[in-house]
Amino acid sequence: MDNAAEERLWEIVDASEFSLLITRGTKNGNPRMRPMTLLAYEDTGILWFATSASSRKVEELSEDPQVTACFLDLDGGTYAQLFGRAEVIADPSTKEEFWEDEWSCFWDGHEDPDFVLLKVVGSQAEYHLVDEDELWVLDF
Repeated sequence: MDNAAEERLWEIVDASEFSLLITRGTKNGNPRMRPMTLLAYEDTGILWFATSASSRKVEELSEDPQVTACFLDLDGGTYAQLFGRAEVIADPSTKEEFWEDEWSCFWDGHEDPDFVLLKVVGSQAEYHLVDEDELWVLDF
């Protein structure tokens, strides 16, 4: 993998104002998009998000774990997409590691069974540099 291209991908992710997670709907198969806060990423193509075990997205992922995560850097004129498979992580120590106290309005602490993490394991990413009209594709 081209190190400069990979660095540029993570720069776009860091600079993005919005991140969106897209799943395939279970009832009619239509894609479903929702804003999500990226908690962390690993340069091996792994993304981390927090969610509720009772959420519609978790239900959708149980039927089809394929997702797309999109990152929009409007000021920089770029966007990136990461394609991969999402796993629901309920491991107590991992949940504790990522827990943020500000989430107490949604969950009763990191031990709340409704608080889970989404680990997206990317297989491919792409980004578009709008001003340069360049599309870059990276495989993980």
